[in-house]
Amino acid sequence: MNKKMKSLILGATMIMALPIIGGCGSNTIGYVDSQKVVTQTVKSIEINKEINAKGKELQAKIDAADEASKAQVTTDAKQDFNAFTTAKNQELKQYIDQQVNELAKEKKLDVVLLKGAVVGGGVDVTDDLINKMGKASDEDIKAAENEANQQEAQQAQQAQQGDAQQAQPAESGNAQ
Repeated sequence: MNKKMKSLILGATMIMALPIIGGCGSNTIGYVDSQKVVTQTVKSIEINKEINAKGKELQAKIDAADEASKAQVTTDAKQDFNAFTTAKNQELKQYIDQQVNELAKEKKLDVVLLKGAVVGGGVDVTDDLINKMGKASDEDIKAAENEANQQEAQQAQQAQQGDAQQAQPAESGNAQ
């Protein structure tokens, strides 16, 4: 067989296989904007508040530590914070997954994907999921956004201070 004939047969076979691969066209696909879910639901805002409170508590421990033990207290606090954050994020993920599965059954969806994975088509069920999980009030959403912005600013400031402190010994070493 020549190349052209093989290409035609392969193409025809693929076209005939599409309904089989696609479940005979009966798949119903939903998608969710995960960023919107995380910023607008009561559960996610509560978990973020818990994480922020833990961060403040650990920062207070670091600030209260004397210079001799500050490095060890900082290391311990970072490990504690990372473990706490991981556990809380896992708790939120499991809750969201459970709610998505229930919503998929209610809406008779075969698959629910993240919004970024969907190029075209599908049903946006983001608002349905947010309502199912409990939509946070506009005030809570705004407060959470403000707190996140403040934290980002503080982290940037701390990073700049750390860079400045690292640069000082280098400059004094060069001056000698």
